[in-house]
Amino acid sequence: MSTWNVVITVKDIEWKTHLLDMTGHEEKSIIDVAEENWIELPYSCRSGACFSCCAEVTKWKEHLDLEKTGEALIDVEDNECLTCICGIKKEVFTSGEQVEIEIEMLN
Repeated sequence: MSTWNVVITVKDIEWKTHLLDMTGHEEKSIIDVAEENWIELPYSCRSGACFSCCAEVTKWKEHLDLEKTGEALIDVEDNECLTCICGIKKEVFTSGEQVEIEIEMLN
């Protein structure tokens, strides 16, 4: 049985699937955790000002803090997030609930 509390399943632009264990990364963005795990996801500005890191959230968007590490400077669709500033809501980590969020990179 996994000890992961929060995992993000990421489908990259080449349709490869990656699992990101977000447990213990309460203050980090999705891009930061991906990089720590040697997973290359697209990004450019790292400040929520471009569209390079945009992803469609296909499952459990309510568990995401869309502006975890910064303010979004552009608008995205309701089912999207900017992975350079998006992270997990604090209460998800403390709930002990097993959460598997799913995203698909758009770029």
